[in-house]
Amino acid sequence: MIQDIGFLETVTNFVADRILYLLLAVLLLNILQRRYQKTAQNKRLATLYIAILVLALMVGTVLIVSFDLPDVLFLPLLAALILVGYRFRKKVFPFRLNCRNCGQRLSGKRILFYDSNTCENCGQGE
Repeated sequence: MIQDIGFLETVTNFVADRILYLLLAVLLLNILQRRYQKTAQNKRLATLYIAILVLALMVGTVLIVSFDLPDVLFLPLLAALILVGYRFRKKVFPFRLNCRNCGQRLSGKRILFYDSNTCENCGQGE
C-alpha cells in the first residue's frame, strides 16, 4: 500500500488537471480516422471506446477532487477502468505494431487507419 497519501493526492490532482488534454487527443485521433472510414471502422470504434474510458476516469477524478473525497478512491476507479479495458481488449485495443502475416513492422498510418493489421505488401496480396 502507498505509505505517503500526499503522493496520491498529487497524482489525483495532476490527473484531474490534465486529463482533458488526453480526451481531446483521443477524440482528435477519432476525427482523423474518419478519413479512412472504409478501412478503419473497428479502429475508429476502438478510439471511441478509449475516449469513453478516459471520460469515465476524468469524471471520477474531478468528482474526487471537487467533493474532497479521499484520494484513495482514485485507485479503485483506475483499477475498475483497467479491468473493463482488459475485459474488452479485443474491441478496445485492436492496434498491432507488426503485420499479422509476415511480422514486418507497420507504419503509423497502417497501425491507426487500417483494420487489416497487415503491411502494404501483404495487404495487396489479399
